[in-house]
Amino acid sequence: MQVGHKTAYPREGGTTLRNSVALFYGCNKKQGTDSWEVFQKKQGKRVAVDNLKSMLSKLSMKELKYIATKHGIKLKGRYVEGGILEDDYYQAPSRQRYVKELARVVTESDIKSGVARFA
Repeated sequence: MQVGHKTAYPREGGTTLRNSVALFYGCNKKQGTDSWEVFQKKQGKRVAVDNLKSMLSKLSMKELKYIATKHGIKLKGRYVEGGILEDDYYQAPSRQRYVKELARVVTESDIKSGVARFA
């Protein structure tokens, strides 16, 4: 076992007990300088993803759109064909879609910094 950091030392992670975690050698190498949340998602841990999704679902659409823009995520609307008397139109991306896409790439600190901008 080795001592790993939840936030990597080169990324301002301190050498404190709160920031430390026991890892196998291979896992420590796989983590590299990724944050703990990103490493957990790469390992397929659902707890990390579910926690991010619950945090994201509490945000307003304005906050979700800001965070998506900050991370270069562009969601297209869905094309809806109208009937005989209706016109075709694009439906804006749903809240669920923003949450799903953002949960793949953001970390807890990204969410907190995005919310802090609107506070």
